[in-house]
Amino acid sequence: MLSFKGWKILLSIPIKLLSVLLKYPFSGGVNKKFQYDLLNSLKLILYRTALHMPVRESALLSIMSNHFILNILIKTLYPTLTKLPNYGKKYDKQSYWLVKSRDRKPSDPILIFLHGGGYFFETMPCQIESLLSIYHVLDAPKKSNLSILVLDYKLASRGYKIPYQLTQLIETYINLVNDGNTNMMLMGDSAGGNLALTFLQHLRLDHVNLPYPTSTILISPWVKLAPDAIQNTPGYSYYDNTPVDMIQVDFFRDVEKQNAILGDIEHTELTISPGNCLYRHEDWEDIPSLVEPGHSVFVIVGEHECFRDDVLEWCHFALKSPLISQRDDSKGIFNPKIHEYIRNTDNFAYVEVVVEPWGVHDSVLYFENTIISKVKKNPKLKVNSLNSHEYFGFIKLANFLNNVLPGSSQPKSV
Repeated sequence: MLSFKGWKILLSIPIKLLSVLLKYPFSGGVNKKFQYDLLNSLKLILYRTALHMPVRESALLSIMSNHFILNILIKTLYPTLTKLPNYGKKYDKQSYWLVKSRDRKPSDPILIFLHGGGYFFETMPCQIESLLSIYHVLDAPKKSNLSILVLDYKLASRGYKIPYQLTQLIETYINLVNDGNTNMMLMGDSAGGNLALTFLQHLRLDHVNLPYPTSTILISPWVKLAPDAIQNTPGYSYYDNTPVDMIQVDFFRDVEKQNAILGDIEHTELTISPGNCLYRHEDWEDIPSLVEPGHSVFVIVGEHECFRDDVLEWCHFALKSPLISQRDDSKGIFNPKIHEYIRNTDNFAYVEVVVEPWGVHDSVLYFENTIISKVKKNPKLKVNSLNSHEYFGFIKLANFLNNVLPGSSQPKSV
């Protein structure tokens, strides 16, 4: 049952979309990134508005389960692309295979995908489209032994508050280890990025006898669940980017929403919200996934997203990234000296931190999913043939995986 607030938000969606349509011929899209992109302008407004729904009522919008998305919707839309070994099959009670490679060995990599959505929205079809596309464009030697597992965690919109999702990830991870697997990778976007980081801290603090993930991929990770009041002032990314990003600062002012996600739990814990804790290098420098050779980390954040400052602050303390100040407008031009940090030495984990010029929240999975139409037409599509502006994050992520996954001629492996 929708409340008055829920109905108001729901009914505002067509009005807002119509406004974008009417303005587009005269003033262009909703931000600089989508100035000439009507489809993504409409999508951004749709997602932004939906995120303002009361948490419990947003369950009414998450009508598609992961089983339905994988085994009916995506399979129907892309029958050729989903002809993968064990596609859509359940692994345990809370995870599905996107692909489980044939004749895999225990040391072959398993990428565990942790979807974003504020912990209260279900996986979106666009996220699966992007993930499926990434798999297909990888170099053949790299993807031949790669398996991808989608975690189907329970949502705060259905009463499962943080940290219930962490307990589910721990359970699935233990199941994989008990089955003899030794090479797990984590990939999380937004809330899924938070889940990945809190899992690393769980391994560190609880001293459990589990192997650390060999690779950690963070796409616009939600590292700080509750921003400080000063961050809603000029000069901070929450304030400056609220008009143009999918995420808005009002989301974090909603006490009712925060209570529905967190409940009574103390959020200033490393296993809940690392960004709300006093940052110390020593809290991260003994996590093998982030520092030891044979491991790798990829982080991407948008120049024009609200999370930018929080993500770069975490990267500074955890990965010793120098990418702190992003005050000057990039004008949409990628400058490696300003927007990229790569650590590629023999004595440490391989690290890439990337800021997308004019990028918004979670672009790789929410706004670059149109790549799947190209992959559908040409399953042998190569990354180097893609438009680097339109598919900036997708290209960066695919190149990272081609670089670190086991296979011939790679400089680093996991």
